[in-house]
Amino acid sequence: MRHKSGEKQLKRYLGKTIPKNIEQLKIEFLLEFYHNQWNPHIQMIYQKYQKESKTIPMSIKIQNFENFGIYFTYNTQKIEGSKLTQEDTKDLLIHGITPNKKSKIDTIETLKHYDLFVTLVNSELKKITLDTILNWHKEIFGQTKIGESGNIRTYNVGILGNDKIEFSTVPQIKPKLKKLLNLLDKYDGKITPVELACIVHYEFVNIHPFGDGNGRITRLLVNYILLKYNYPLMLIQNKDRKAYFKSLERSQLEDNSIHFLKWFMKYYIKNNKKYL
Repeated sequence: MRHKSGEKQLKRYLGKTIPKNIEQLKIEFLLEFYHNQWNPHIQMIYQKYQKESKTIPMSIKIQNFENFGIYFTYNTQKIEGSKLTQEDTKDLLIHGITPNKKSKIDTIETLKHYDLFVTLVNSELKKITLDTILNWHKEIFGQTKIGESGNIRTYNVGILGNDKIEFSTVPQIKPKLKKLLNLLDKYDGKITPVELACIVHYEFVNIHPFGDGNGRITRLLVNYILLKYNYPLMLIQNKDRKAYFKSLERSQLEDNSIHFLKWFMKYYIKNNKKYL
């Protein structure tokens, strides 16, 4: 096997005959190749972020997290179709000014998302359980998705215009969520927390436990994980939503997380280049 990206190349001899588990070996081979590319950058980002954090007073850290929360809330809402502009969002969250002639639903969900994010930043980071996820969903959508907020969906869903991508059926949702949350609970450090956050994102979206709001919950999960392990937070900007969804869709179509993983890790490293 051989894989090349730019000037870097990795080769592996598999023997004279093709192994029966060749597909699994290919996945492991690609992960090894990309780990060699990503991990040194991730480690440097972590070390320099930690060094910087030690010089910042806690009050300023909280303020920085709250400022991040404004842009995180704006972008995660915008990715899902919110009509609020960045200025609308800042006026709403900083000055309490309700946007004129804008969706009441967008306004409420923006407020609730930001409030939840700030609460998480200021709280003790506990084990994430199914109840945690359900409570987050209810916090954000309790006033806008009456009857569905905080509840696992009871019907099957898919992607409009792409019947090749299938999410978990109703009976599969809770067992798969339990397995995913167990992965979080048993995290052993063999992969970086950034890669862990990416895998959780990918698997959570594939499970799609809610009728609506899955994207916002999964991006909160990503930042909860990064916050817990003291890594810089992840801001996926609305302007990059096309590449974001395309990488996710490609992985879903091929049932192989490597495409989304490549996009996610490169995006994270690029967004934290000031630490490199």
